[in-house]
Amino acid sequence: MTGHEFKAFGRNVGAICLGTMNFGDTMDERTSFSVMDEFFQMGGNFIDTARVYGAFGPAGEGASEKVIGKWIKSRGVRNDIILATKGAHPPLNDMHSGRLDRKSIESDLNKSLDALGIGAIDLYWLHRDDESRDVLEILETLNGFVKQGLIRAFAASNWKASRLEKAAMEAEKNGLMGFCANQPMWSLAKNTLIEDDTLVQMDKETYAWHAKRRVACVPYTSQAKGFFIKLDKLGVEGLNEKVKKRYYNEHNLAIAGALGEICEKEGLSVASACVMYLTSQRDFDVYPIVGFSSVEQAKALKEASSKLLSDEAMQRLMKLSGLAREE
Repeated sequence: MTGHEFKAFGRNVGAICLGTMNFGDTMDERTSFSVMDEFFQMGGNFIDTARVYGAFGPAGEGASEKVIGKWIKSRGVRNDIILATKGAHPPLNDMHSGRLDRKSIESDLNKSLDALGIGAIDLYWLHRDDESRDVLEILETLNGFVKQGLIRAFAASNWKASRLEKAAMEAEKNGLMGFCANQPMWSLAKNTLIEDDTLVQMDKETYAWHAKRRVACVPYTSQAKGFFIKLDKLGVEGLNEKVKKRYYNEHNLAIAGALGEICEKEGLSVASACVMYLTSQRDFDVYPIVGFSSVEQAKALKEASSKLLSDEAMQRLMKLSGLAREE
């Protein structure tokens, strides 16, 4: 699996990041282990999880972290994996209640270390922002955990471009380590129905910030819940109501038409091309988070980790997506 050198770690990181939201919950341990085995065998070394994963069901929070920790120990691959987890998620019953105070972050961090069974986390994400809290205070807290050896680097998830820039400026001004990456919602499709307004979708301002700062992007929902894949194979009838409400719009239908032509011309599957739109970005490094529910799906996407879309295809898709940079 090809990739880029992730500056925060000084080592090459595979082009695709494995998403593990359902591990230990709707995906049992045996299947989770099989998926991680396949991902590792195809050259993947970047795994993303979160403290809150599992809290939405009977498994309880930390379910994904526990399964990943058991797999890492059983396979003896800790030094071969870039392991990322997210913390400081708001209470599920009040998504606007910030948890970026030191006590809350430290509590989640310690629970994650315990669940994963490791001494330090490679990349620690703040799962949500709290715009009422000063970014310098947040950075000082995270830098403290780096000095303690509990985390090696940290990053932001669901932060707006203005807050990311403020954090970058404060880090530079105060000689602190800053965010080494950002994790927004981003796929080839535009979501026009986001029920949770604490989620941040990639937009032109955020794209420009990444291009300016050359900060890595690790987007979630990178396949838009399989929208283009299902539309291509099954038509509109194959879309469930939730996916249809979020993604079935004129903007995405125009992209679907172009995507079909690009796949035919370049000999690609729709599944691969959707991920390659992200891994083929030219302005900054992108490591899309891709979740697999089976070993077969992992194999099908191997193509996306070793090829890039042509310049012509990227220019066309970027223009249609509304993210093309102005000349």
